[in-house]
Amino acid sequence: MLQIDRDLATMLDYYCRHADRERPWCLVIAGDLVDFVGMAIAPKPDAALQTPLTEEEKTHGLGSSRDHAEAKMRVVAQRHALVFCKLAQFVAQGHSLILIRGNHDVEFHWRKARRAFVQALMERAEGLSDRPAARHDYERRIEFHPWFYYVKGLLYVEHGHQYDEACSYHHVLNPVSPKDPHRISWSLSDILLRYVARPFPGVGAEGHDNNSILDYVRLATSMGGRRCLRLGSRFSAAIVHTFKEWQAHRHPHKARVRAKHERKLRRLARRLGLPEERMLALSALAAPPITGRFLGIVRSLFLDGVIAFGIVVGGLGIVGFLGLAPWPYLPALSTALAVGLYVWMQQVRVADAAAGLREGAQRIAELMPARYIVMGHTHSPAVETLADGVTYVNVGSWGVDELDGGERAAPRTHLVIRHVDGKPHAQFYAWDPATGPLPVNLSR
Repeated sequence: MLQIDRDLATMLDYYCRHADRERPWCLVIAGDLVDFVGMAIAPKPDAALQTPLTEEEKTHGLGSSRDHAEAKMRVVAQRHALVFCKLAQFVAQGHSLILIRGNHDVEFHWRKARRAFVQALMERAEGLSDRPAARHDYERRIEFHPWFYYVKGLLYVEHGHQYDEACSYHHVLNPVSPKDPHRISWSLSDILLRYVARPFPGVGAEGHDNNSILDYVRLATSMGGRRCLRLGSRFSAAIVHTFKEWQAHRHPHKARVRAKHERKLRRLARRLGLPEERMLALSALAAPPITGRFLGIVRSLFLDGVIAFGIVVGGLGIVGFLGLAPWPYLPALSTALAVGLYVWMQQVRVADAAAGLREGAQRIAELMPARYIVMGHTHSPAVETLADGVTYVNVGSWGVDELDGGERAAPRTHLVIRHVDGKPHAQFYAWDPATGPLPVNLSR
């Protein structure tokens, strides 16, 4: 984690040194700058929290209410002081900072969390304390976008989690629980990250996306008895919490949550000068969240395999007991059914997120004219031509994924758009702390 902070700090320094005085940089972070969901932070003894902790929060740390998010934001700023100092300097030098909300920092939905972020930067910027006009100008250069950032004809940026059914939220502009609107309504990925992935290195930062039940079995058997039981207990608790989320979206207040989302959508359309119908069409591109579908939960959490296994075992027992088939045939029948179940359970339980983002980008290009459609989320950098004059870019990741007890290095990729002779010119780079940005060619 310290190396990530150092690399990001050196990159910010580099681009500050290579800035155009006539055209300051605009740094657009495509989501997941802060991992609110993944962190497990106990409240400080002197913390003045207005929202009492639930039993789940007592076990896993501060939750997703506005005051919990504010407290977590302050801890993050302290733990990553180097990055916050460099971001503060970046904005102080006249550059702009735009933060788009991702699924890991969905708690930027709360004004208190956003304000805590801005305050952390201002505390580290020199010469602002006694200059109200300078403070106002500084704050104006920091923007939060709850869904996407759009420069007509040039650039469309969003995180991309809305096209991943394991990570999408029911209402992107109002992602709260109908049952408890003071808290965020977590996605399946959020729940598994909080309950399973973070406490058990090796599951992976993406958590569940491409794991089968056999992956979990292999992981569990490699842990030893006590940790294996702990993993099973946590996975069972995650299943219970997921069904609670499904139940919450049948609460009578769900219509209020949706209505508020739609009001925000209309206001956003007016602010951007776009037809409301286009915004509705853009919103409709999102993948239906797994937490909203009972059978989707059953299939995604391998419960269909468990049920099928129970039916097969019970059926074979009945066949043998009633003498419906000769006993010598039962081993062969059992083997055939076991192989069938094995193949079935090997299937990916969640739709391919990368494919979902590419398809979403293709359809976005039809609604929001732009030369570059940019996303993140999948941690896999990509540059693809969608149509004449339209390019899809996935900016990859700066984080490190833990996989099978090891680590997968982050690509440290980023897109730079400069104006050359009045025309935008884009180049995809990977950051090397020793040499600076290295051009990357991923076009296809």
